[in-house]
Amino acid sequence: MLEHDAVADCARRIAAAIAARDTATLATLLDAGFVHRAPGGANIDAPAFLDSIVQIPGEIVSVALERLAIDVVGESALATGIQQAHVRMDGRLIEDRRSFVDWFVKVGDTWRIRVAVDLPSPPPEAA
Repeated sequence: MLEHDAVADCARRIAAAIAARDTATLATLLDAGFVHRAPGGANIDAPAFLDSIVQIPGEIVSVALERLAIDVVGESALATGIQQAHVRMDGRLIEDRRSFVDWFVKVGDTWRIRVAVDLPSPPPEAA
């Protein structure tokens, strides 16, 4: 498997674990010292990040990655794109779209996410 494909696979497994609220699997995909950042918000560590996934209100219907772009340099990789989630709350389906920049590092033969950054939501795509 090419390194680019391995990073893309890890990013998609992270999205699937979030969708399933599978924090056990998600924890195995986080690098030591993982941090989640949001501009203007607090930085949170791995335990707080995993707890935030459990605390997402409603039923997570799906989490998908759009426009996933990956740049690999040696043992590091940068992934950018849009995370699109659908959550059912009080009978309503809510769409949450946010841009992201994720930094992955290779640990042995495994890619793990070291830093995740959420950015302001992108504008809706033109029809």
